[in-house]
Amino acid sequence: MPEFLAHEGLEHAERAHEHLQGTSDPLLRFIPIAAAILAVLAGLASLYGGRLAERQLELGSSAVLAQTRASDTWAEYQAQSLKAHINAAALAVAANASTRAKLAADMQSYRQRQPPLMQEATKLENERTQLLDSMDKVVTKKLDVDVGVALFQISIVLASVAAMTKRPPLFIAGLVGGAIGLIYCVVGLLR
Repeated sequence: MPEFLAHEGLEHAERAHEHLQGTSDPLLRFIPIAAAILAVLAGLASLYGGRLAERQLELGSSAVLAQTRASDTWAEYQAQSLKAHINAAALAVAANASTRAKLAADMQSYRQRQPPLMQEATKLENERTQLLDSMDKVVTKKLDVDVGVALFQISIVLASVAAMTKRPPLFIAGLVGGAIGLIYCVVGLLR
């Protein structure tokens, strides 16, 4: 969703004020103030939504990095296992005692390197899972805030149309939409 610019909403408020000059309906006199408040709320929510998008990208990048490091560590684990198997096969056919001792020592060394690699790879996979879970939470928050921004924008338009047509029900609909948008933004902040 493109970032909402508060000056756009304020322009709606100014136009609404011009259309309402001399109106006798007391409810309609509040349209410019309500449109300005909605514009400020939309601007703030849009700014927060942008920060959430940045956080989402950051978490996603970190998750990819953790997965890559886990994959590399598992590859190293498997390489150590393969080297140990090759040495075991060579040990089985080696005739020389010194060669057999060297192969047995190397095989033992490869096997000892495997447990720490397994622990590190598992730790990195858990880190990746936590990062993805955090990213999912940010996505949910951003979705709520984006809905709130959209409702603020719709409410500003309804208020502007109410001012041009001098129809209070449209203004009330705009206020209700703005209130619902505020609820979505608060829910997005609190998740």
